[in-house]
Amino acid sequence: MKIAFYCPNKNIEHLNFNQPHLGNPGCGATEYLQVAIPYMLDFYYGNSFKTIVIADSIKNLPNSIECLQVSNGLNEAIMKASKEKVDIFVFKSSEKGEEKVFNLLKKYKLNSIVVGQLNPYPECIKLLSECDFIKAFVCVGLNQYDQLIDTKLSSKLFQINNPISDNLINSQLCSRNFKDRKDVVYMGALYPQKNFYYLAKNWKKINKIIPKAKLHVIGSASTYGTKSKLGKYGLADSDYEELFMNEINKDKTSAKNVIFHGNLKQSKYEFFSNCRVGIVNPLGNTETCCVSAVEMQAFGLPVCTGNYQALKTTVLNNRSGLLSNNQYQFRRNIFDVYTKEKLFSKLSSGAILNAKLNFSFSQIIHRWYYLFYKIYSNQEIYISNQPSIISRKFSFIYFLRLLNKYLLKGLLRIRSGSIIVLSYYLKDLKIFLFKKFRK
Repeated sequence: MKIAFYCPNKNIEHLNFNQPHLGNPGCGATEYLQVAIPYMLDFYYGNSFKTIVIADSIKNLPNSIECLQVSNGLNEAIMKASKEKVDIFVFKSSEKGEEKVFNLLKKYKLNSIVVGQLNPYPECIKLLSECDFIKAFVCVGLNQYDQLIDTKLSSKLFQINNPISDNLINSQLCSRNFKDRKDVVYMGALYPQKNFYYLAKNWKKINKIIPKAKLHVIGSASTYGTKSKLGKYGLADSDYEELFMNEINKDKTSAKNVIFHGNLKQSKYEFFSNCRVGIVNPLGNTETCCVSAVEMQAFGLPVCTGNYQALKTTVLNNRSGLLSNNQYQFRRNIFDVYTKEKLFSKLSSGAILNAKLNFSFSQIIHRWYYLFYKIYSNQEIYISNQPSIISRKFSFIYFLRLLNKYLLKGLLRIRSGSIIVLSYYLKDLKIFLFKKFRK
């Protein structure tokens, strides 16, 4: 069996991916994992099948696995995989989906797996479900799986958490205790979708109640390799940068305690081990499995963030971090973890366990092997892989999804419609009405 992963690294070719087992070299999870997963598959199962990485640039990729270069992105990668007689091709689809990509898969009859690093839009869900050569859609977190269970993709869903290196969890840095840690750290691309502005708005009040703490900000607008016109601080798109810097600079005292580090390689792990509170995307937008939060937890760093989207299953509330539903609770959670040694110690231990048991390569990689075996053997993948009912918290929305899946679609055979598709259309309607109202 021959497996190929496509890594879109055109804009981050300068980063060194030679040692994925040491952790993310300073980019988004998508690019890192499209190299790290095949690398670890080769490490654990190299005698069972061959793994290949197809990438836009191969000069900084691992020497231990075969790497092939393309110059025309995903389309050429599909053709290259077909030429190499690959049995299963793994790639990340865009949110909207490109019909040409699916036509190429059909043309070359290339069995493929799509990794859901972002939730697909309705038109992409349709394309994915109708393409016979898309054999599985990998949900990278439990929350994403739950969001898609009543769509046309339901029979192709397979849940595998985004993994991190075991080397991070086993590091001596994990053992640093409450008194050795001093500050607060945020990590995430400085895009509006990652909601650093939410933290910037609240930092003055946070720093007032924990005045000795500094806020270390790791990430920038170039985290994912995209190029944009940066503001005068060189951190983010000029308009967004002005927005959050205006908030920070409203108070000179707390502003002095904010330190921007840009994108960091392995040195970011020093910050995780030296801080008492970790913060990621406080509103959870676009998160399907927040790897930044998992990496923080691997170093015994409790995460304080919002009770939204994938954060609800990536961070275990009151066990590995604290989740909030409003700004006051967000600030209070940070204060509690920062000042209460007993609470910190409890969450720190839980954070390491969560990272190790639910997100480490040693615990996750066998699921990839299982999925490849099922597809290669032409077997159904979803029946034996549905996550346990007791592993999630029920909500009204989740109940509606189950009702839609088992009653409307299962018994009554009503195939169209799903909660996630409905939410997209309602959002579009809301924007349309808002624009009409403003006029």
